[in-house]
Amino acid sequence: MTYPTQHAQPQPQVAAPKPAKFGALAWSAVILGIVGVVCSWIIVFNILTSIAALVGVVLGVIALFGTRKVLAAIGVVLCVLAITFAALMGKAVVNGIDKALQDGTNQGQVGVPGENAKQDATAETPTWGKRYTWANGLAVDVAAPVACTPGQYSMPSNITRAVKFTVTVTNGTNAAFETALMSIADDAQFNGQKAAKIFDSSGGCDSTFDSATVLPGKTYTFEVAYAVGAQPGEMQLVFEPTFNSDKAAFVGQA
Repeated sequence: MTYPTQHAQPQPQVAAPKPAKFGALAWSAVILGIVGVVCSWIIVFNILTSIAALVGVVLGVIALFGTRKVLAAIGVVLCVLAITFAALMGKAVVNGIDKALQDGTNQGQVGVPGENAKQDATAETPTWGKRYTWANGLAVDVAAPVACTPGQYSMPSNITRAVKFTVTVTNGTNAAFETALMSIADDAQFNGQKAAKIFDSSGGCDSTFDSATVLPGKTYTFEVAYAVGAQPGEMQLVFEPTFNSDKAAFVGQA
């Protein structure tokens, strides 16, 4: 008995999936956008993230012409957000630096000790018995000079005449102030020439200044003496609370 021959049915061929066009570019744009959004708030990486996000925008726009359009669009949006955040952070930093420079260069106010500081600064030069107040509330008063007699071992030697000043620092800020940061009348002049500070441990012209912490609302008073000419003349004492701040120059007869 013969059996009919069965012919094998051909299997339908499955079409190979088409490769995603520009898929790698779309993923790159998304990754750069995520990194940019996260790191754009960090000042150190601000510029780098802006550049990376700009590259991500270019890659994302190219990927929009491929098969991963939605992914590419997400990458473009993230990169644009990263650039925006970086620009806002950069602007905030620049504004902060400008404000700090303006605060550092603001001139203080001259007035009588005990009076409240006015908001508007004045260009008046302070003199003995007046108070100079910086913009942050720190103030200094210089009393009129009095004659003093240096001891045998005072420095410098051969002092023709000596005068002593009483200086009071008032902390009107909301933080403790270290007097070690302050330039305490190191720039002193008498009749247009440098006046030497007197160091006198055995006489009546010794300086009582020492490093101290002045709490908010408190004062610190000390004395400092200088060698001057035989005849009365114009004396200038300059105070600077911190480096690169405005200077208070007291001028008067001594």
